[in-house]
Amino acid sequence: MISRLAVALLFWIAVGLIQEFNWGMGGEKALVMLALLLATPLVVLAVERTQRARSSAPHLTPRCAGPPSPPLRGGEGWGEVGAPRSRLLAFAMAALLVLQVGYALKELRHPALIDAATTTLASGALLRAGSDPYAAPVDAVAAAQTGARFAGYKYLPVTLVAYLPLGAALGERGIVIANLLLHLATVWLVFRLAVALAATPAAGAIAALLYLALPLVPFQLFAKGDTDAVAVVPMIAALLLYERRALLAGFCLGLSLAAKLLPAALLLPCCLPETPRARAAYALGLGLGMLPLLPFLLWSPAAFLDNIVVFNLLRAPDSTSWLMGMPALLGTLARALAGAFYIAVAVFVWRRAPSLAIRTGLGITLILATILAGPAAHHNYQLWWLPLAAALLAAALAPWRLPSGEPAL
Repeated sequence: MISRLAVALLFWIAVGLIQEFNWGMGGEKALVMLALLLATPLVVLAVERTQRARSSAPHLTPRCAGPPSPPLRGGEGWGEVGAPRSRLLAFAMAALLVLQVGYALKELRHPALIDAATTTLASGALLRAGSDPYAAPVDAVAAAQTGARFAGYKYLPVTLVAYLPLGAALGERGIVIANLLLHLATVWLVFRLAVALAATPAAGAIAALLYLALPLVPFQLFAKGDTDAVAVVPMIAALLLYERRALLAGFCLGLSLAAKLLPAALLLPCCLPETPRARAAYALGLGLGMLPLLPFLLWSPAAFLDNIVVFNLLRAPDSTSWLMGMPALLGTLARALAGAFYIAVAVFVWRRAPSLAIRTGLGITLILATILAGPAAHHNYQLWWLPLAAALLAAALAPWRLPSGEPAL
């Protein structure tokens, strides 16, 4: 128990350092992110080792043959952690949820949101008026840095539409309320992903607790109005669905891509199913999920591509990145290495069809590697991998027992 708490504390401290190392501290932030990237394979190995141990005790797995188990009593449903600990986990989750809902309600009083939220609201107003937000001057910050050519909306249509109903009715308060709903959905998906990884509800409870305990997440969602949760929610759903419902998994990842190119593009190989038929369904789902892009691409192709693709290719490193002030060749080399790693992951998943734990770990490392190789390491980018990391770490930390009653982990 002490070792598990120590690992969880180290994770919490690392994320806290990433939050603390912001503008002007790109090098320090990169070191912490690199340490987390290198630690991820170790967590995957721990999860895989536990799964192998479970497979040697088949009556502990949910896929075993034989008569159904008797109804669970007390804390047994939490996965061999015992009633007192299960109640403690449930109480801690409930307490953190109440605190975060209260924090969101507090931010509703006088919201002061970042440009991601305000440009989304402005773009929604333009869309309701019949104007193309990608061809309109809604992003003054980008225009000041790179020219009027890049003054259009910087996110994709699903993000715009997701915030449109509440944003049109309530303005910035609508962004906060929408983020609260998305946050609750993320917590639930983190719970489900950890359960799928570890085959015990205890892992889900620990994962939700780990995720809810990170101050960076509610601060970005409720105080800043970050909009990345729209892309993250369907991305996690795709990872949960790829094995059983390939078409729906592809559709969810396509929706995520139609909300924001990253991180969904990085999870494309990680969610690839095993069989040719499932892969065809996955590809069809991707196409269907990405259909919202088509009207805007046809509306103003040049403006759309400029603000979504070209702008990101031309961005200079800022002080949140370790690449600021470094030779341009170093940045090119970092991006080449990240690209080669992405290709290697895609080939590996295509040929080996690995477990969910390996896919989740690969997703985390791809996201971290991409942020490290990019021109910025802003706090909202951390929301891309934190839900996956909380679920994977919880699967490694969740306790269970062998038939003899001796601890297995």
